[in-house]
Amino acid sequence: MQKYVLVKFLEPMSEGEEFIANNNWPLHITLVANFAVPFDDQNLLMILTEQLKEQKAIPIIAGKDEFFGQHKDIQVTTMKMTPELLSLHEALVALLKSHGAEFDEPKYMNKGYRAHATIQTGSRLNENDNVLLDEVTIVDMFPDNDITKRRVLQTVKLQ
Repeated sequence: MQKYVLVKFLEPMSEGEEFIANNNWPLHITLVANFAVPFDDQNLLMILTEQLKEQKAIPIIAGKDEFFGQHKDIQVTTMKMTPELLSLHEALVALLKSHGAEFDEPKYMNKGYRAHATIQTGSRLNENDNVLLDEVTIVDMFPDNDITKRRVLQTVKLQ
């Protein structure tokens, strides 16, 4: 099964654009972390586009910096969680589960979800920065079976 992630990029990214799978992704907020589905890209795109067609954009505000990861060594800026943000995340997770998705780290789904933007070299959010969550981007985590790169598949605009 192919692996994907759903994000809101905070830097311009084009469909088909690729980047190296290292610890310096383009700045983004993860909406649904790594998952695999038992069908192809086109079916995933169709399902997500249908789910999101009535979704309104969600204003969110950056919170405090924290350290995430097993060793608490990944610096992130948390997002102030709102009912709307959590609801969008939960709806996406439920949709994916209903289509057979398997999640790498299910403990960080639903009530365990903490929206954040990992601080990148030369790019970050600061506390109280405003972000409009107005699109969801589907990223292929292993394009062409190459674990060293990532590919932007499609961005779905929200209302």
